[in-house]
Amino acid sequence: MHRVSYYAIIGPDGDDPTVTKLPVHNIDPHLCTHIIIAFARVVNNVIVPGCATDIEVYKEVVALKKKNPKLKVLLSVGGSSPDPGFPNLVRDPSAIASFAIQAREFLVEHNLDGLDLDWEFPAWPVCKHDYREKIWFTRLVYQLNFELKVRAPTPFLLTIAVAGPKTIIDRSYEVDQLAQYVDFVSLMGYDYRIFWPYLPFTGHNAPLAKRRNEWCYFATLNIQWSANYWVKKGMPKEKLVVGVPTYGRTWKLLRSSWHSVGSPAVGSGMLNGAVTYPLAFSFVRNGAERYFDEESRVPYAVKDKDWVSYEDSESIREKAQWIKKSEFAGVMIWNLNSDDWAGTCRGKKFELHNIIKAVLNNKTINNAE
Repeated sequence: MHRVSYYAIIGPDGDDPTVTKLPVHNIDPHLCTHIIIAFARVVNNVIVPGCATDIEVYKEVVALKKKNPKLKVLLSVGGSSPDPGFPNLVRDPSAIASFAIQAREFLVEHNLDGLDLDWEFPAWPVCKHDYREKIWFTRLVYQLNFELKVRAPTPFLLTIAVAGPKTIIDRSYEVDQLAQYVDFVSLMGYDYRIFWPYLPFTGHNAPLAKRRNEWCYFATLNIQWSANYWVKKGMPKEKLVVGVPTYGRTWKLLRSSWHSVGSPAVGSGMLNGAVTYPLAFSFVRNGAERYFDEESRVPYAVKDKDWVSYEDSESIREKAQWIKKSEFAGVMIWNLNSDDWAGTCRGKKFELHNIIKAVLNNKTINNAE
């Protein structure tokens, strides 16, 4: 089974709270089957590194293959930041053709094994994007498939990162068409709940299953529902890699005494609304009360007015076990950076990644809290 993990390059702004700096030499090259470097951008219809120094990072990550020759290293283009690159590109068929050629040349130049598209999201949101981007995105993937597989001397991998909520899936993707042209898709099984002024309530970042009191649309905001819906829409299980996070989301409670799931919140919580696994672990170790949602199969922690939805060894193990039992293609992790890569929590470097690896490889690992 695939073990796909994103390695995020910290940009000059360093504005993604789900990412911390991780030197490449600290990465265990045997943790993953695929490492996807995030992110490059689309500028004037060509791939451009996030900054000039990223090229050196590409070389360092590719060099990990010396220790693990089976490792595949891909480059992801896009990311969660608003970027006009993809919307501008896909409007013009000739630009798409040129982009695909340049993408192939870029991969060859930097000794990469493939390309990952992380457009968040075609034709979304409805009020800002042309509905035709859904069709144009398929055209982009088709053209890339032709250049990276048919025309390339050695075929490259082509993957895409995709959304979990039903509204975005229906609006953004021709699922059965995309399935023909990609090696696999990585379902982003996280960010189901973030603080929004129009939805000021706590919730799980990456619930495995729904809660009994969730109905209608809210009952679909979980990994199990999203993964099964992608299959229903036409994505074969053998091409669906299910994503899990190593980071958590935070809320600021209206009242400290109201701290169950779905409690009123007044804003994003500590650390700009997100915490890495080590920070969540430290939060609990330093006095926060840990709770485990027996329905959604994820933990959360509370201290005063801080409310944190996060992952730990128990929830990650259960996610990996469900993905394996359900016979999906594997697990995707966002990201290597936010795992405990230094072993500061319990002396286990990349603790969450190693649990996933052990589950998918049918090995046991000490999971004692």
